[in-house]
Amino acid sequence: MLSEGTLPTQSTVIPAPGLRLDSWKEIATHLNHSSRTVRRWEQEEGLPVHRHLHRKKGTVYAFSIEVDAWLRGRGVAAGEVLEPGPSASGHSPGPARESGQKAPPGRPIVIAVLPLRNLSGDPAQERFSDALTDEIILELGQFSPGRLRVVPFGSVAQYKQPAKNIGQIGHELGADYLLEGGVRRYGLRLRVTARVTSARDQVRVLAESYEIELPPFFSLQQGLARQLVGALSAKLRVIPTGGPHRQTGCITPGHDAYLAGTLHLGWSEAQIEKSIEHFSLAVERDPDCAAGYAELALAYHRLGLMYDYPPIAAFGWTKELALKALSLDPGLSCTHVALATYNLYGAWNWSEAEASSRRAIELDPGNSRGYAIRSACYLVMGRPDEAVKDLEQAHRLDPHSPTVGMALAIVGLYARRYDIASQCCQEILRRDPSSTLAHLLLGTYYARKGENARALTHCLKARGISSGRMLPAATLCSVYAMAGQQDSAERLLDELVAMEKQQYVRYIFLAQASASLRKDKETLEWLERAYQQRDPLLVFLNSDRRFEPLSRSARFRDLLSRIGLPS
Repeated sequence: MLSEGTLPTQSTVIPAPGLRLDSWKEIATHLNHSSRTVRRWEQEEGLPVHRHLHRKKGTVYAFSIEVDAWLRGRGVAAGEVLEPGPSASGHSPGPARESGQKAPPGRPIVIAVLPLRNLSGDPAQERFSDALTDEIILELGQFSPGRLRVVPFGSVAQYKQPAKNIGQIGHELGADYLLEGGVRRYGLRLRVTARVTSARDQVRVLAESYEIELPPFFSLQQGLARQLVGALSAKLRVIPTGGPHRQTGCITPGHDAYLAGTLHLGWSEAQIEKSIEHFSLAVERDPDCAAGYAELALAYHRLGLMYDYPPIAAFGWTKELALKALSLDPGLSCTHVALATYNLYGAWNWSEAEASSRRAIELDPGNSRGYAIRSACYLVMGRPDEAVKDLEQAHRLDPHSPTVGMALAIVGLYARRYDIASQCCQEILRRDPSSTLAHLLLGTYYARKGENARALTHCLKARGISSGRMLPAATLCSVYAMAGQQDSAERLLDELVAMEKQQYVRYIFLAQASASLRKDKETLEWLERAYQQRDPLLVFLNSDRRFEPLSRSARFRDLLSRIGLPS
């Protein structure tokens, strides 16, 4: 422990009394063995016991997390079934007892880390609580990927102030266990309480508390998260199998900006621009923040994929930022998601895109974005069965995240998995009725089902929200055409063509609108111009039903060949 007013040179995680065993008797009680046996284990088998030396004699102590880790390793090595005993202190926030809930054989344990509550009374500390929640999710996700699956932050964020009980939340998230807790910050010290409860029977299986000594800079969340993960793994009998986790958090000067960027992740133009603003500030303050560069790359991709923004510029930034993230931390899953995204949409290099997405999944099997981008790769490569399989896995991993949900809806629509696309859009609109993209995708879904009235309702609403943008007008034009309202479709196409004199135009949107009206010659002209723009949506030419009538055209097949798509 540092004296008052002394600042450590690195992060110091100090276990609360509940994690410290202060005598041979307490250590023996924790291990359910005699003091004599425990002393022998320390001498002969390396039981981690510490000594504090005084002038006349020394005292022993141990940390339960270290003891439990040693015990698990000893049990595996010796073929014994050994379990840690109860906590020796009684200082934990509440009693813990065994739950009867067990994950079915062959299925990983699913745990949801609910947003930690800010108990400081200071709204400025809210982001720190969210950052700690996110770090615990990251640590748990990489601890034992085959045995433990963690619900992503995007899905649990809605339960920041839950009005539902543990059983309801667990059912909605498909979780076996829920982790709750709170954070209280005072000066340069931090106290965190955490409890884990079985979702099925509401039995508490873990209750711990921790204290942290804050340094002037450095992201502390990871150290605390590792302590908690160690305690939790002992209770759930999960043996670590993941690789070593690198430090990926931003240091404090950039951390608040990075976290603000993650809270603005989304697919609306306003959300994208806001996240770019925050992530740019994060990497400016902390040039070594790999996660900030990766998320910034993905934000530019969203801007260049669906909005009136020059694709060459957007994906130029995506490439540069993704490579910067890779140079800083090649072990970060979201870095490889960003690389896969660039290779797919920007470089049109399918094999590299698949390899990067596969690496993202290897690094974090719980990363739904890895499966989502690989699903898009498979779809583009003409492997629809594999695309659907990854699409379904991404949806299972993160069914409630609006950011992932929108990506799934886009790929799902092109993959003709309308069930996933419509479900994701409806979930997004339930939380954000003003989502332009969700209205457009849902409108397209209804149009293909022949429900024209519902289709037009959604598309008209989207155009009202985003007046003057090309995508809503092009989609509405297509829906009018599918509904047999040719005059309305022709009028909208004329409006789109007129935009060329007023603003930057992405010709893919003109091609989509004219294709719906079977104007084949004009469509091919617009597609050629879109090719010159390196438009990312061209990768879905083979999957977009509006272009099916062109499949016999030699000119269209030549375009597919130049893009690298199977014809």
